This record gives sequence, structure tokens and C-alpha cells, in this order.
Amino acid sequence: MITLALETSGPVGSVALRRGGLLLGERVLDTREQHSSLLLPTVDALLREHGLAPRDVELWAVGLGPGSYTGIRVGIAAAKGFAFATGRPLAGAGSVEALALERGRDGAVAVIVDARRGEFYFSLTAAGKTAVPLQIVALDALPGLVTQPTLFIGPEIKRYEPQIAARLGGLAAFPPVDVHPRAAFVAELTEKKFAAQGRGDEKIEPIYLRQTTFVKWKG
Repeated sequence: MITLALETSGPVGSVALRRGGLLLGERVLDTREQHSSLLLPTVDALLREHGLAPRDVELWAVGLGPGSYTGIRVGIAAAKGFAFATGRPLAGAGSVEALALERGRDGAVAVIVDARRGEFYFSLTAAGKTAVPLQIVALDALPGLVTQPTLFIGPEIKRYEPQIAARLGGLAAFPPVDVHPRAAFVAELTEKKFAAQGRGDEKIEPIYLRQTTFVKWKG
């Protein structure tokens, strides 16, 4: 299967191409809110690099967030357009799930994404399994959720490192730089979903709604 994935939920996006379960290539869109102007040319360049055209793609994939309202919409619109034009299936995957898959195969990994209003999208995996499902929390709720040494990652994790460390002390570890969702892992997740479903998604919706989608943790 040839899969092309788009991930535009944050300021640093990416486009990835997989074939037969292996990553052929991935291009970063370090656009700082300009995904719309670079996304389509990047898709075209990545396909041409491997002697392919949009009609050769067998599954289109897209990251659903949470993250930037505009960025997620840009990615979904582009993916829908490609899927419609080529008559191929489309499937989506959570951008937070993609982050957890990238760093969460061993140990405990927490993903933090700014949800504004002083709150955050938060999820926790341990040894690759969900320990705390994606939900909206305040930083003060973290001591009730994190009880073991945990690596914290996210698109703005360095910005929030001091505040998290102040609440969790030695339980919290941090990468040297911010960690952004990658299209390569969105592709991997959607391929697994497609294999399980036997088809693409009937409906593609962004993950950014507050409380209608997630229950706020009240500790």
C-alpha cells in the first residue's frame, strides 16, 4: 500500500510517504502558520521524488489535532481534495496519538498541547498503552495524573517545562527541544485503522472541541 499523510496541526507540519509499511520520505513544513501556501507543492515534490503521482496513492491520511484551528482545517481540506480527485480512501488519526506513538513505545510519555484559557490537552501512555486518555486539564491537575517518572513532550513543551517541573519535580523529564507531531506516524496509525476497518473513514472531523469532545478532569 502507498500512503501519503499530511500533518498540519501545529506551526511545524510535515508530509510523509509510505509504501509497504516502510517510510519512503518525509518533508518538514516549518512554516509558522503558512501551511496553506507550501502544503500542495510539498506533496507534489515528495511524490515526484519517488516517481509517483497523486493517482498512485492508495490511502490518504491526515492528522486531526488537537492543535491550531486553521492548521488542522488546512490539512483536512487538502486531504479531502486529494482523496476526492483520485477516488482513493481517506482516514484520519489524532496528532497526539502520533506523538505518543513516536516517543511512547517504552516507559511513560505524557503529551501536552496548549488548549488555551490556561488549559491543555493531555494524554499519558505507559509502555505503548493508554494510561490517561486525551482530555483537557489545568497544570495544577498534573500531580493527580502523573505518578511515575514520565517524559513530557509536545509542540511547546520547552515553554511549559518550568511550570510542569515545579508541580512534579523529579517525576517529569523533558526532551532538549519541542516535539511536533509527524506525518510519518499519522500514516502508520491510519494504515492500522484502514486494515482494521477495511475502508477509509466515513467522516473526518478535527479534534479541537472543548468539553463536547473531552471531559475536563476535576481531580
